[in-house]
Amino acid sequence: MARKGENIHKRKDGRWEARYRRGRDAEGRIIYGYVYGRSYREARFLRNQRLGIRPGPGEAKPETAGVPADATFTEIIPLWQKEIRYTVKDSTWSCYETMVQRHIIPVLGGYAVRQFTNQMLHEFIEELYRCGLGAGTVNLIETVLRQIIRYAEGIGIRTAEALSFPKVKNARNDIRLLDEEQYRTLYRYLEEHMDLFNLGLMVCFHTGLRVGELSGLRWEDFDLEKDRVFIRRTVSRIRNIDRIPDPVTNRVNRTVVSVRSPKSVNSIREIPLPDRLAGLLREMKGNDPDYLVTGSQEVMEPRIIQRKYGELLQQLSITPVKIHGLRHQFSCRWMEQGYDAKSLSEILGHRSVRTTLDVYVHSRDEKKRSYMNQMNRMMDGSQDTGIAGTNGI
Repeated sequence: MARKGENIHKRKDGRWEARYRRGRDAEGRIIYGYVYGRSYREARFLRNQRLGIRPGPGEAKPETAGVPADATFTEIIPLWQKEIRYTVKDSTWSCYETMVQRHIIPVLGGYAVRQFTNQMLHEFIEELYRCGLGAGTVNLIETVLRQIIRYAEGIGIRTAEALSFPKVKNARNDIRLLDEEQYRTLYRYLEEHMDLFNLGLMVCFHTGLRVGELSGLRWEDFDLEKDRVFIRRTVSRIRNIDRIPDPVTNRVNRTVVSVRSPKSVNSIREIPLPDRLAGLLREMKGNDPDYLVTGSQEVMEPRIIQRKYGELLQQLSITPVKIHGLRHQFSCRWMEQGYDAKSLSEILGHRSVRTTLDVYVHSRDEKKRSYMNQMNRMMDGSQDTGIAGTNGI
């Protein structure tokens, strides 16, 4: 039975929901997190896990007795999924489910966990690369596999030997950037053909937003008196896990558009706006509840934004580049100007500066060549000073 003051209640869909404090947003307002369970006790247990509270009597992990010692990955994975189902966001669960069904079970499903070796692990990773998967996807698959194996160890099923996961290739190698000419061509086009969609792309150029964050931007998120924008939500298309019917057609679709809080506490942030962009936003200001890129209360999901962006590049005879590349492009230009990495990390919404430098900062060939020429002039005496005003990245 629910107890007063615990913020745990039973939902109309039969699940129990427990609310807890995750932190505060840029304006100091409390950010709440939610976990869901099939019973009051399960919801309370999961809530306490999130808060780091040790379980008391009767709050042990779900029963795993009867799991055979030679259980296969196919047998272990549903148990792991059952444990994490209401401890992660629906979008995270959807992503994990995709990695499991497409990549892990088809290859490793029939193997017993206790027979799993380093050789098998490395062959599995190599096969992922041979199939053409990018470093970012392989990294995510490794993360899911680690969690499954850690869960198996927690119920007493250990792998044949201590596993050493291979170092994943740098995911930033998968990102292609616009060269200087392409960058200027696209920027000039956006300035000369300004509409709401192109204004959204300009926001990406100047702030390094993720495409899901751009999709979720409403006019109410902009404070044009103080020239700043608050990142409060993100949009993605995920599996319809709970089989919720469409409110218009009453059909149960395989996927649904999810509008939710950003991926982490650090992603909820305030970003100052440069004067040029703030001026454009003031000129085109819409109604507060409306989404920026649509000018209405209907959201444009990220895959549509990506498609329209790709069509624009094709129209300008620019080799296709993912819209996420604009985020990397913003990072590179920031660092090339010698600005500090800590400020960049906060603008991008990263937890640490290391993530910013390791993943989002690239050095373009023309910039490397510029550094080399300056070094050469310094060494042969034609330049007395060092490399002033640059930042070796």
